[in-house]
Amino acid sequence: MTIKSLLPEFNLLKIIILVGIVAIPVEFMSFLAGKFLASQALLYDPPHIEDYTSYLNNRDPILGWPSRTTFGKNEFDITGSRIVPKYPDPTQPSCVALFGDSFTWGDEVAPEDAYGNVLSGLMGCRVANYGVGGYGTDQAYLRYKEVIKDKAPIVILGHYSDNIIRNINQDRGFLTNQAIGLKPRFILSSNKLKLIPLPILTEDEHLGLRTHAKEILPYDYFVPGGPSGIHTLKFPYTLSVLGAFEHYRLMARIKGQLSYAQFYEPTHPSQALQVTEAIIKSFVYDAQRRNQKPMVLLIPDEKDLRWLRNHGSLPYAELANRLKSSGIIMPDVAEKINKYLGNRDTCEIYTNCGHGHFNPEGYKLLAEIVFSKLKEINSDRFQEPSL
Repeated sequence: MTIKSLLPEFNLLKIIILVGIVAIPVEFMSFLAGKFLASQALLYDPPHIEDYTSYLNNRDPILGWPSRTTFGKNEFDITGSRIVPKYPDPTQPSCVALFGDSFTWGDEVAPEDAYGNVLSGLMGCRVANYGVGGYGTDQAYLRYKEVIKDKAPIVILGHYSDNIIRNINQDRGFLTNQAIGLKPRFILSSNKLKLIPLPILTEDEHLGLRTHAKEILPYDYFVPGGPSGIHTLKFPYTLSVLGAFEHYRLMARIKGQLSYAQFYEPTHPSQALQVTEAIIKSFVYDAQRRNQKPMVLLIPDEKDLRWLRNHGSLPYAELANRLKSSGIIMPDVAEKINKYLGNRDTCEIYTNCGHGHFNPEGYKLLAEIVFSKLKEINSDRFQEPSL
């Protein structure tokens, strides 16, 4: 064998070595970048679940969370309501029952400052607060329909603007990278709501979401590799990092939009608007069938208020218009908050600018807006609010 005949093999080996010298550092840097993107929930990389069997045994069989073992603990009273300091006896009948997510619950403030408790003081009766952090409008509606049997004469469903995303999602891990957060959702079938129940996944199936999410949770719009642009952090990490730039949140930011605004568009392929509209209308219908008076709150994020000031409209205006045209009782929360603030910065009534909940002033304002609307439709029932 001559030296000349060895040259092709030598050149190939040389190329492989050079590629390795370049690729290994690039992959390592991409891995680090991927971990950072995952920490911002821009790549799917949930932490390991320590005890999946315990999760299955303790979760709410309809809603996913909270488990019934939390009733009477962690600020839940025995009925499933957040404790109501103004009227702490959970056996006392409530005059209003609230359903929704963490804005209804009153996250980031003490029970005394939650809007339900403030509303209790204004009304002079117990307002039960069945809000649960992380809920979509779908779970809040199902909690009202299937789990909580409160016979309050007035029921209020709170829809926080970002809930529209949760309404087309079945695993919050795709959105937040939390270890576990499986939930039910609704789809539209022949223009009617159809419930896709809480997924029952084995531990192996849950681990398989990293690679086979579309097959395991086919009704989740945010499965990695699906139309939302979410990708899994996996080898080769360079491709994962490049894929992260397709994420719906990053794409919205590039376009100068709010991440959830696109889902309020009637033509969006997820049908998030239509599903959310149907959920809210079903809540109203069920409440009327139970001889309860329903009200709906569209609760704004701080970013919604800034958008209203800068553009003269709300990202969820299409949903609001559809509900109002159906005659649903619904105070103009964002507009009234904006009027109340005047020239003040919108951040002043939130705990964190751009991503926090209301602070005590914000929750008090929400309670007063709700009370004023209730007084308007039941003028002989309520006392004057102390604004």
